[in-house]
Amino acid sequence: MAKKKVLILFGPTASGKSNIALKISTNIKATIINADSIQVYKNLRILTSRPSEEDEEKVTHRLYGIMDGVKNCSVASWLELAKEEIQKSWSKNALPILVGGTGMYLKSLMEGISDIPSIPDPIKLETKEILKTNGLDYLYRKLVESNNQTLINKKDTQRIIRAFNVLKFTGKSIEEWQKVNKKILEDLDFEIYLPPIERESLYRASEERFDEMFEKGAVEEVRRLLKQNLDINCSVMKAIGVREIQQYLNKEISKDECVNLSKKNTRNYIKRQLTWIRGNNISSNIDIKKYI
Repeated sequence: MAKKKVLILFGPTASGKSNIALKISTNIKATIINADSIQVYKNLRILTSRPSEEDEEKVTHRLYGIMDGVKNCSVASWLELAKEEIQKSWSKNALPILVGGTGMYLKSLMEGISDIPSIPDPIKLETKEILKTNGLDYLYRKLVESNNQTLINKKDTQRIIRAFNVLKFTGKSIEEWQKVNKKILEDLDFEIYLPPIERESLYRASEERFDEMFEKGAVEEVRRLLKQNLDINCSVMKAIGVREIQQYLNKEISKDECVNLSKKNTRNYIKRQLTWIRGNNISSNIDIKKYI
């Protein structure tokens, strides 16, 4: 039985993935599926470079702007949504094209994720109280005691709380659970394409794109977001540009400082993406010319 095909356009921000997906979709029947952890939120179309309404009308786009920022879209949540959209695409004899640069989304789709039990609310509330009383460092020390090889960053509040909840409820570290992965879809033919990666070119493209965002209304978009008074730990609040524009709106920094700081943080993000790609040995396995 032939394996079903999924095309993945993966790479750092500003590498032209969305444009390639649009080009492909003019030649073949396709569904463009979001694989970016920030573009799932409806609050920030401009600042996250989500596809335009015009592009969304031209080609079927899925999982873009589907969730309010008050919620956090976990890897597991995205995976279930992606599975559904991939299967719908196949049912319509269309090629699913996954577009994004979120490494954990790609990794979970290809390798699966661990079947960690759902954490009961009482455990979450207890962890919240422990955090309030003892601080984040205390939770992190407990994680290190259970696994001194943990790769969780000691400042990553969201992941520390998640790992602590898992440890408290199951008695096992989150890393132990992650040793055994469960795939959501079997027998897939993953075709992967990474656009040409040249760091300085990516930097220039990202800086030009941020200037364009600013001109198109990114400031007003963030102003509307801030009116929601979301928790600072919400994923959408961590989008590059939100904090910087907030500082500008609060008159803590000038417009030029806001723009320059946002560009600097974008460059740092690109560096992290490139490091992840190298560290996980992600590379193209197809010639994209066969689709364009």
